[in-house]
Amino acid sequence: MKQNDTAIFLHRIPYSESSLITTFYTLHSGTQKFLFQGGKKKSAALFPASICEITFYRRPDSELGKLTEAQPLNSLRNIQVDPVRSTITFFIAAILKNCLKTDQSDPQLFHFLEEKISVLNTCDLNLLPLYPIEFLVSFAMQMGIEPQVPSKISRYFHLEEGEFSDVDQKGELVAEGPGVELIQMLLTNELKHLPERSARSEAFETMLSYYKLHIPGFNVDQSLEILREILYK
Repeated sequence: MKQNDTAIFLHRIPYSESSLITTFYTLHSGTQKFLFQGGKKKSAALFPASICEITFYRRPDSELGKLTEAQPLNSLRNIQVDPVRSTITFFIAAILKNCLKTDQSDPQLFHFLEEKISVLNTCDLNLLPLYPIEFLVSFAMQMGIEPQVPSKISRYFHLEEGEFSDVDQKGELVAEGPGVELIQMLLTNELKHLPERSARSEAFETMLSYYKLHIPGFNVDQSLEILREILYK
């Protein structure tokens, strides 16, 4: 039976000389995989995090649907032509692929991601260094693994508990420094200016460590090298 859905493109791998196995996060059916026959010749829409209208067929006895069409719903021109935005988008797509494993519909999460992708496409260039950190913080809230919002800026971030404290618990995984302060300011919406590069770098690495602790199998290493080089070194 022919079906349509709105979807965010996450990943593709070659299947044959002309076809692809594609992964989308859909509005009505969560994460779905499709065989896209001839997809290598029709893959202009398949830029990471593209928001598409997809047409597909699915048999009840198969986990793999058959994708027949993917049409972009909006222009992500800035993302596609700007190498910094493009690099961030590949990173975001890797995060989503690692975290979104269920086929359950979550419209609130889907629309959150739509908004975040739109922001990345249009935000000021000066704000791009902060975007990956802010995304990791806000997406953690959507995933139900958000750190506890601090009542005051504290020195330590206890990664396993997701709590901030002025007490260092020996033997636990604890982060401290300007990056921890930045994470707390993002959680409380108190950030007033773009932090120093060192603080951004610390916050970014701390949030990656936090995700690795709280998302089973989390690994986005393949998308990190260029992102670290252009934003955090």
